[in-house]
Amino acid sequence: MTSKTLEELAEFACRPKYQDLPERVVHETRRTLLDSLGCALAALSVDKGKRIVSLARRLGGASESTVVGMGTRVAPTSAALAMGELINALDYDALYQPGGHISPNVIPAPLAVAETVDGTGQDLITALAVAHEIGIRISKGMSPLLQTVKDDDGYRYRWTPAYGGSRYNLGAGAGVGHLLDLDPDRMAHAISLAGHHAQVPTHAKFSHSLPTADTKYGTAGWQSTGAVVAGFLAESGYLGDLTLFDGDTGLWRFTGSETWNPERVTDRLGKDWLLQEQQYKPYPCCRLVHTSLDLFYDLLDEHGLRAADVDSVKTFGNPYGEQPHLQNRDIRTPVDAQFSIAYIFAVAAHRVKVGVEWQEPDVMRDPDILSFMDKVSYEVHPKYLEGPLDDPRKNHGRIEVTARGRTYTAEAEYAWGTDHPGFEFSDDALVAKFRHNAVRVLPEDKVDSAINRVMKEDDFKVRDLMADLSL
Repeated sequence: MTSKTLEELAEFACRPKYQDLPERVVHETRRTLLDSLGCALAALSVDKGKRIVSLARRLGGASESTVVGMGTRVAPTSAALAMGELINALDYDALYQPGGHISPNVIPAPLAVAETVDGTGQDLITALAVAHEIGIRISKGMSPLLQTVKDDDGYRYRWTPAYGGSRYNLGAGAGVGHLLDLDPDRMAHAISLAGHHAQVPTHAKFSHSLPTADTKYGTAGWQSTGAVVAGFLAESGYLGDLTLFDGDTGLWRFTGSETWNPERVTDRLGKDWLLQEQQYKPYPCCRLVHTSLDLFYDLLDEHGLRAADVDSVKTFGNPYGEQPHLQNRDIRTPVDAQFSIAYIFAVAAHRVKVGVEWQEPDVMRDPDILSFMDKVSYEVHPKYLEGPLDDPRKNHGRIEVTARGRTYTAEAEYAWGTDHPGFEFSDDALVAKFRHNAVRVLPEDKVDSAINRVMKEDDFKVRDLMADLSL
């Protein structure tokens, strides 16, 4: 028998029609898609992006799906592999808190398959809304990376030993199944197969490891290939595990969670859309420092401070910031640049243009930036030691900048790009970010066309959108 949770998810994944989606859900899905495509285009400038595109060409396959920036089509599995890695390569992509980077794990597979079925914008947007929603909800039913526990000494944080983005793959499989117009029975098999095709949970391992690796906290591209295969197999009649969530050996266990709360997954499913709480990144680096980074820029502007004026920068934030890859000061690769707190504030102090520019070789080797890193320190913000946060979107940050004989301080609870009054990432800001990412690769007319299709149109062909995004 199909587990109750899987049955409810399968029925939900088949149900939505574009016309039935709430307007805000449609709009947020458009925003997430545009942001992700821009991140993928910018990633073509770094070695990781170049290598994954080269591999997609080598793997080839049936000429059905386009990789952004490529002029030729490849098999949908090859396209999904490349686009998952491209979207997340710069760590510039959207995320959901608590949870992580949903979009690079759930967008590539439906995007690649949408071309194979000659899908429209309406088809794609609906599939992506379903994919994000299921990916987010599955994550909410499992253990977070950081857990707040209380003992005789008060509150402290502990890490889930095995954690990762494998749980998101169910959303990707559902998105593919929606595009293939699977019925609830076949959809249940697609979602289940996607769960069994998910990668192992590697995020916690990454957090404790130096030197850093290109795989980071998970290979979103590899996972995306599993979602494509899951959908096509289910369409053909291949049988999945319909007891996926059941018992002590269910999905939650083999994807690294210590707990399983299915009621959190299906509560008000189809009524409350959690994807509306996506967060967008104004900076290409780990989200945990963004609040302090916002404050740092504000202080530099307010007091006219230059890098040479600064004697020290003390930053305060999430306990996760104490992990080795965030305390790392040996900047060898773009992955190092994305996570090293000291480096992030050094490039900000030197006013390096925000974008892939932070991860370019000349910047990562700049002696002035590297020496400034010695001025940067990090501590856990006291708010994180007082108990569980009342709002998981909060990202407490504090900055203390000593310069010209004075110490300037600032503090905030949220980072720019959060769905919270006063901190939202506007459509104009999102489009500007996309444009900056895209013009490195595409001519202006193609950039304009892609923006217009994604943000305004709904009757375009996905094939035409991908042509806009390719040379």
